[in-house]
Amino acid sequence: MNRFTKGVVIASTLIAAFTQLYLATRLTDLELMALAAAGFAVAIVAGISRPGLVTTLLLSVVYVAPAIHVALGRFESASLEIAWALPLLGLILSGRDGWRWNIPPRFRWPLVAWALVISASWPIVILRELDFRIWILPLPGAANTSVGITPWEASHSVAYWAVVNLFGLLWFDRLFGWYSDGRLAAFRARAIYPLALGAIVACFTSFYQGAIDIQFLNPHQWPHMRRAAGTLGDANTLGAIAALWTPVFVLLARRLPQPWPAIAGITGVSLGALGVAMSGSRSALIGFVLGIGALAFESLLAWRRSAEPSRAWPSMKQVLPIVAGLVALVVVGWLAATGSAVTSVVGRGVLRYMPFFGEVGIRQTLFEIFWERYGYGTSAVQMIKEYPWSGTGIGSFHTLVNDFSVITNGWYLVPDNAQSWYRHMLAELGVLGSLPWIAWCAVFVSVLVSRPAASADRFAVGVLRGTLVAFGVISMLGMPGQSMPVAFTFWTLAFWFMAEHGTREVQKPWSRAVWSATFALVIAHAGLTYAEARGDLLPRNRSMRFGWQYQYGLSDLEPSADGTPGRRWTELNSLAVLPVKGQVLKFVGWIDHPDADERPVHVRIWADSRLVWDDDLKRSAAIFLDIAPTAGKKHLIIETEISRMWRPTDFGRRDRRLLGLSVRDWTWE
Repeated sequence: MNRFTKGVVIASTLIAAFTQLYLATRLTDLELMALAAAGFAVAIVAGISRPGLVTTLLLSVVYVAPAIHVALGRFESASLEIAWALPLLGLILSGRDGWRWNIPPRFRWPLVAWALVISASWPIVILRELDFRIWILPLPGAANTSVGITPWEASHSVAYWAVVNLFGLLWFDRLFGWYSDGRLAAFRARAIYPLALGAIVACFTSFYQGAIDIQFLNPHQWPHMRRAAGTLGDANTLGAIAALWTPVFVLLARRLPQPWPAIAGITGVSLGALGVAMSGSRSALIGFVLGIGALAFESLLAWRRSAEPSRAWPSMKQVLPIVAGLVALVVVGWLAATGSAVTSVVGRGVLRYMPFFGEVGIRQTLFEIFWERYGYGTSAVQMIKEYPWSGTGIGSFHTLVNDFSVITNGWYLVPDNAQSWYRHMLAELGVLGSLPWIAWCAVFVSVLVSRPAASADRFAVGVLRGTLVAFGVISMLGMPGQSMPVAFTFWTLAFWFMAEHGTREVQKPWSRAVWSATFALVIAHAGLTYAEARGDLLPRNRSMRFGWQYQYGLSDLEPSADGTPGRRWTELNSLAVLPVKGQVLKFVGWIDHPDADERPVHVRIWADSRLVWDDDLKRSAAIFLDIAPTAGKKHLIIETEISRMWRPTDFGRRDRRLLGLSVRDWTWE
């Protein structure tokens, strides 16, 4: 079962990754698809013999890939993260341990069950957004929400979120296969140092953007918002990365020979602080403060453990360089904040929530920050109330949030996350689907607070513990984990903590009862997800509830020159959800195929799934139907199917379109 379940997760991840790669190329070109696919193949082969070199090369570009896209003049998007994630996935699958689970027993059930839940459910959700008809994916004019998100965009969101979750879980598992046998030095050299170098480059670039040129490698809306994105293409991602790495810079600096630890440590903290400041991210600031607090606390404990009993506190001579460095850090940060082109967190209104200082009381602050969050929080709660067991589906929150906000809050929202990782996951996966990740959080917290092995580096354990706790706290206030680089960094640091912690466990196979319970959970969640996908969450049904037009396979209305109702052209298949505006729909359809009198075209028409026409149609004839809506329903679903289409250019005309059935504009009596 170990290899079977790992194979299922790998297969699902590969399908999701290549699906996302295909969908992402709509924003760029086929060169990216070829490059990522080639990188995947090369990493699988090269990873067998040279896993260390391949790891170092691939991790060196994780934080700078967005800047490379911008520098090459390409459109930069989070969807293009697949360009480096897919080769890394190839590396994960290389070698003999890539096809079995390597994670410790205490983590195995939560993480394997988590991976299986997403592996089984994401294909259902993506098919739901395509109305279970894959061919509508590229069709223009279709919208899956009232703000115009297309089936292509909705499907991409599902695939992206599936990859973010599954890729992170597989990476965490593979690290245990590579480095769990005490190979910490190799792990730091191959994984940590390349990522740390990328983080330094990102933070330094953000300082250049804020102090000199806000437009430099800073795409999208970030220059307009006066926020720096560094080399990561997203200011929030930059802030999270800078906050995570700030304490780790000090952890790495202490391995240098004297006097470089203090110099490198203060430099690292300064760069991290600048990255957080230039990003303008409020949640990153909280993470930075918590991380620095943990670093200071662990530094004091380390000093007290190493000092003589009579000198439990450092002398002024020893403290002075550190104080001087921190003062320099504050001065640099103040100059950067006042002299740069970026908006600080103060400018973004953070002071209004400060207890006893801001204009908002503590109770209102807690309500706005932890519950409402501009309407995203309350919309997520509404989703949880309506779909408590299976959720709305992985990767669907961005698509659904605006419609749920209208009925919950009374106002429109820009597609975004639930402003809390925990709330977001609960809304998308429901209680059943969330049991594994909740169990993982509980188990991991128990490890965080447990005593490390006697031989462990207690300072490293403490600093990494504080960093991971800070990430958990800011995940209550935001969604840093929605970014693939941030999620990847979290799983890397989580493994580092486990390796430093030093606890070893005996590998034991699961019992049949555990496997049975796991499969029962996965099947139950997938079954409920499918039932909801065929029910209220199907786009056509959502459109009837939330009041937006849903159709596909139909062209825009072509007005008639003589003032009579115009017409629409269909594809081979079409569907339209029509609000009932009378007692009878006067349906009129015909074809314009020049050869239809000799080769009749077969046409079928359904009304609310009832077949109302099934016959051949010639060019000299037409279809006239009086279709009554189903009693008690406020909408009528019309579907058409035609056996073949025609192209006017094939008959000497200039029109290059591919045309099907002509349908007169909807007329009610």
